[in-house]
Amino acid sequence: MKAKIINYLIGLLLAIYYCVYLQNTYLQLVVNKNDWHLGEWLINYQDGGFKRRGFLGSLFVFINELTGVHLANVVFIFLFIIYTLFFILLIKFLWTNKNTLLTISLLLLPAGLGMVLKDHTIIPKKEILFFLFYLIYLLCLRSKMMIKDYVITIFIVVALLIHEAAFFYLPFVSLAYFVKTTAPTVHKIKKIVFYQLVPATLAMLLLYRFGLNIKTENTVLFFKDHGYLLKELKIYDYYESDFDVLSIYKTYLYGYVTYSISLFLGALTVFIYCRLNKIKINPVFLIIQIIFVIPLFIKGFDWGRWINIFFSLLTLFIIGEKQLVSHWKKDLIAVLLIIFNSFWKMMAFYQGFSSFTLLDVLIKKVYYFLYFNLFRG
Repeated sequence: MKAKIINYLIGLLLAIYYCVYLQNTYLQLVVNKNDWHLGEWLINYQDGGFKRRGFLGSLFVFINELTGVHLANVVFIFLFIIYTLFFILLIKFLWTNKNTLLTISLLLLPAGLGMVLKDHTIIPKKEILFFLFYLIYLLCLRSKMMIKDYVITIFIVVALLIHEAAFFYLPFVSLAYFVKTTAPTVHKIKKIVFYQLVPATLAMLLLYRFGLNIKTENTVLFFKDHGYLLKELKIYDYYESDFDVLSIYKTYLYGYVTYSISLFLGALTVFIYCRLNKIKINPVFLIIQIIFVIPLFIKGFDWGRWINIFFSLLTLFIIGEKQLVSHWKKDLIAVLLIIFNSFWKMMAFYQGFSSFTLLDVLIKKVYYFLYFNLFRG
C-alpha cells in the first residue's frame, strides 16, 4: 500500500515536470520565439551545407516547406511528442518498482532532473533527446530485448548529429550495456569499442573536420524566407565569434567555483541513495565518465547544463535498479533529503549554487575564505 502511494506521488511529480516543460517550451519557442532556444533547434544543412547540430533542423525546415506550418510551431509539436513519450516511458520505467521516498529525493535533485523546477533556461534543450534515447535503451535492456549492435551505433550517430555533446556522455551507454548484459567481459568490451566508441569518434572527427560554421552568409535571409525573423543572432553569433570562454570564467570565477557545492550535494544524494539500497557503481566508470566530460567544462561556459545532463543520466541508470525494502530510518533520511534539496538550486550559467539566505551564508562562508585565499591570494 505504501509503495503504491509513493508511485502515485512520483506520477504527480513527473506530471508537474511535464507541464513545466510544455509551458516553458511554448513560451520560449512559440510566444517569445527566443532566438537562442529556437535557433539551436533550427540549425540546418539547407542554408549552407553540412554542419554540426543540423540534422533535426533540416527535418524541421523540410516540414515547414511541405506544410507551411511556422518553424516555431513545428519544433513545439515535435517537442510535445518527445516530452509526452519521455514521461510516459519514465512512469512505466518506475511504476513496476517498489519505490521508496528515496526515489522522490533523487527525482527532486536540483543538479539532476529536479533542475527543471529551479532554472527554466534548461528548457527547451536538445538533451531531452539524450534522456529519451537512454531511457528507451534501459527499458530494452531490462526487458531482455535483443538489440542489434548496429542499432545502438545508429542511435549514437544520430544523437551526435543532433548535438555533439552526446559524445561526452557515451560512457553511460557503455555502463548500461556492461552491467545489464550477461556476455563475457572481454566480449562486452569488444562490442563497446567497435560499436560505440569507434563509430562515435569517427562521427566526431567528421563533424569537426568537415562541419561548417553553423552560421553561413545565407542563414539570416534563409530563415526570413521561411517566416522566421532572427532578432538577434544569439547561438549563431556565439559560434561565429568564438567567444573568449576563459575571460567569462575569470569574470565570474566565484560563481563557477560554487558549482563544486552543487556537485558535492548531488554526489552526496546519489551516494546516500546507492548506499541505502546497496547499489554499486563501478568507480572505473566514474573516472572514465569524468575524463570524457572535462572538455565540455573547458569549452562551454554553461556548466550547470553539463552537470544537469550528468546527474539526469545517472538518475535514470540507478533509479531502475532494485531497491531494498523501506524502513523508518530510511524514510527519515529520505524526507530530510527532500526538504534539504528543496532549498537550494544550481543555475545553468555563472551561478553554481544558491539557497535561502541563512543556509547560503553558512555554506558560502567557507567558500569566501577559500576563494580569497586560494584564488585571490
